[in-house]
Amino acid sequence: MTLDGTTTPAVFDRGIDEAFVSALNVAYDEGGWWRRLADDTDLVVAIRSNYLNVYWRGNSLLRVAHEKGRLVGRVHYKYLLRPDRTPEYVGVKDGRAVIPDPASFLTQDIGDVQSLKAAAKPYAGAEKIGVHNIVMSNPNIVDVEVAFAVAGMKGDAGNPRVDFAAVHEMANEVRLVFYEAKLFSNAEARAGGDAPPRVVEQIGRYASLLRQHDGQVERSYNRVFTNLLTVKGVVGRHPERDAVLRKVLSGEKPVVICDRPRLVLFGFDDDQKRGAVWAKHRGKLVDLLGADRVLLRGSSVGFTTGISAP
Repeated sequence: MTLDGTTTPAVFDRGIDEAFVSALNVAYDEGGWWRRLADDTDLVVAIRSNYLNVYWRGNSLLRVAHEKGRLVGRVHYKYLLRPDRTPEYVGVKDGRAVIPDPASFLTQDIGDVQSLKAAAKPYAGAEKIGVHNIVMSNPNIVDVEVAFAVAGMKGDAGNPRVDFAAVHEMANEVRLVFYEAKLFSNAEARAGGDAPPRVVEQIGRYASLLRQHDGQVERSYNRVFTNLLTVKGVVGRHPERDAVLRKVLSGEKPVVICDRPRLVLFGFDDDQKRGAVWAKHRGKLVDLLGADRVLLRGSSVGFTTGISAP
């Protein structure tokens, strides 16, 4: 059953219930593993449908749910491996590794954030790191890895997934804008001849889903905004964002779902930006999406134009 009480699977469903929020806040007040995660401002706590994902550099370090009154989680074993373990080598006897203390290879305490990050570092590619830098630079971002549940797709990996979403306060509304981010070298941002680049087709699909399911998206993000303002360690991270979310929840300004996702491109030098070959690809992107929806910056660090800044 979804959070709005329906039994039909939703294409888009976000939010956690009050019991879950209460359990998180109790755990936070106890000062243990959850507080260490929630207080680390380099981590992104993303609200899902009755669970949370904790991200670092695009890697989901932990999934947290609330079951039978308890917080439970799931973590990929690769994030538990201790790269700092010494000695690094183990003996081999008769073709089998001799490991007297297997547990010494793994982080046991989920609140040991530094160890989780160290284990995740090799899995953070340039594009993931770039998106993380952008998220860290823009306090108005309210969600990352925004997936839609589309019929016929099995598992999270197969579903359409937008990189992040941000709130923009306008004169009479709060606009929720979605962003697809690509590294400059990503082939999906280019196409030969008159063919549209694959990223344009991706963005078009996201736009179609947003138009078809704007009611679900709006209801979901109203719940997400409530969660962001009530989960300790998350609320207060970005006071200006919190103030905007409160305006939505109080009814002062409605949230409006923007069905024109923007493209963010980063990771290039000045020569690449000005090159004749890239100019053709850039022109095609601008023609297909519009100049206001194609955002470019060489470095992902401090990339705010079109996201949290004009």
